[in-house]
Amino acid sequence: MGYFVIDLTAGIAIIAAAIFIVVLLIVFVVKLRNGQFKQNLMNQEYQDMKERYRELEDIYNSSLSSLSDLTGKYDELSKNKESMKKLAYTDYLTELPNRAAFTEMLDNIMLTLRSEETIAIMDIDIDNFKNINDSLGHSYGDELLIDVTYRLKQVLDENDYLARIGGDEFIVLTQNLQDTVYFEDKIKKIKNVFTYPFVLSTKEYFVTVSIGVAFAPKDGKSSQSLIKNVDSAMYVAKANGKNTHAYFDYSFNLKLTEKIETQSELRKAIERNEFVLFYQAQMDLETKQVVGFEALIRWNHPTKGLVFPDEFIYLAEETGLIIPIGKWVLQTACQQLKQWSEEYPNIKMAVNLSARQFKDREIVKLVYDVIEETGINSNNLELEITETIALDDIEYTIATIHELKKIGVKFSLDDFGTGYSSMNYLKRLPVSNLKIDKSFLDTVMEDRSDQKIIQTIITLARNLDLNVIAEGVENFDQEVFLKEANCDKAQGFLYSKPIPKDLAVLFLRKQDAIL
Repeated sequence: MGYFVIDLTAGIAIIAAAIFIVVLLIVFVVKLRNGQFKQNLMNQEYQDMKERYRELEDIYNSSLSSLSDLTGKYDELSKNKESMKKLAYTDYLTELPNRAAFTEMLDNIMLTLRSEETIAIMDIDIDNFKNINDSLGHSYGDELLIDVTYRLKQVLDENDYLARIGGDEFIVLTQNLQDTVYFEDKIKKIKNVFTYPFVLSTKEYFVTVSIGVAFAPKDGKSSQSLIKNVDSAMYVAKANGKNTHAYFDYSFNLKLTEKIETQSELRKAIERNEFVLFYQAQMDLETKQVVGFEALIRWNHPTKGLVFPDEFIYLAEETGLIIPIGKWVLQTACQQLKQWSEEYPNIKMAVNLSARQFKDREIVKLVYDVIEETGINSNNLELEITETIALDDIEYTIATIHELKKIGVKFSLDDFGTGYSSMNYLKRLPVSNLKIDKSFLDTVMEDRSDQKIIQTIITLARNLDLNVIAEGVENFDQEVFLKEANCDKAQGFLYSKPIPKDLAVLFLRKQDAIL
């Protein structure tokens, strides 16, 4: 029994030991399997990390490549920006700074200009540059501009900034000016470079310039006002006969303002039908009869009253308004001629053509159309042009006159004796009348030279089968002289001032009553 108890105890101990060992084995196996699982997880994570690293490395390398591309493109854009800025601020022909560059520089200077400092602006405009382009071509005009640039550079110093701000317009900015009086020397140097001829198309051409001058801050405290004022001064130099210079004065702006206002009013005058025609009689010196009238425009201004043509025609020429105004004059004069011709079938009507109107390529068609519309006898219409207009393009002048002569229209050469008065061109021009300018009549009774000039003109006209009309006859002595010199016709205050159409009719009928 005691043996059995020992055996049972030993058995239990062995079983317990076995169970413990099994548990230990199970725990070990579990831990081993957990360790392997964690190892697998770690291996997987490691592989994932390696993959992500490779991806990041690819992204990094790609970023480096993109950064290199972007850097290259940035450098290229910077170069293009500099190139574009140079193009935007440089005159393509002369390689001088252009208007934009000049304005920007002047803006910066004006912002920092101290009250005791003075700068000067000189606006240089080439006189009659258009004639070079029209006669020789734009390539020679460009060549002239390059030569002008070179000459200007030769007489400017380190304080001068030269720019080309327009087609034929240059500007010089001078800083640190100590005395405005000495600036006159700089102007003389610039004008002096134009005393030598320019060689274009193997020929020598003399070119002049008109110069406007303004000082800051005296003549303008902003870039805009200074540029405007120096431009005004340059146009005053032009108006004073060109080939000269003018310093800005504030009265210029008043005149410029008046000019702009007049231009605006001219446009409205056409719309409002404010123009009227006056008529000055032309007399036959032999019969003392009225043989025609010259139509003369007046502007019936709503506030200024009757305005004479010398106050507005030049503006109409500049703006191109002379074309519609000239058309109105021709139509109105021809309508009046038609009315008068019903009672006076041989009466003539003279109409002045301005330079721009005559050069308009539609002038022949216009005259044809007006004659057809009004139904006048074209033989009674006389168109007047000056010597200057006729010679500006003599071949065009001859062709145009011939076209209108085909239907009977006659031409008069106005202001004869004050222009070229050359036999060489006079014999070629198919005109019918010469009009002696009033300036010869003013002193004809006191000046023997004027008498000889008038006698010579009349003799010349006779030899060329032309009629002669003397303008500005104001007294009987002048009339007697002209008659003895065999002048055909005369007009002037001795017979009649320019008068409205109603008074012109009365003038005709009064003369009929006398006869």
